[in-house]
Amino acid sequence: MSRINVVYLYVGDLDRSIAFYRDHLGIPLKRHATDPHWAEAHLDTGIRFALHASGPSLRPQVPGTVRVNFEESDLEGMVERLRGAGTRVGPIEREEWGESVEIFDPDGYVIELFRPPASQP
Repeated sequence: MSRINVVYLYVGDLDRSIAFYRDHLGIPLKRHATDPHWAEAHLDTGIRFALHASGPSLRPQVPGTVRVNFEESDLEGMVERLRGAGTRVGPIEREEWGESVEIFDPDGYVIELFRPPASQP
């Protein structure tokens, strides 16, 4: 294996999740041209991040079983905007390896926002 190709989450309400990730986290999700149950974004790192609508045979994962970590340079600003939008946000944890905060998406997935220490690239 050489790299992660795509990370995708099964969600209960695709429109609600697209709005959350696009409008609150700035991930440029776009619906698939021919599959109305799919949306994805191509991140600068080359990794694709995608959402897929769950159905009768595709239930969302149990919250806590999947964790996605995004790097964010303006951690405090993002936390303030998310809290202002009513998103459930934990406290910012500060350690020698960096700073992180847990947020929860509309399906209860734990999304971690991370900022490395200033001395790291």
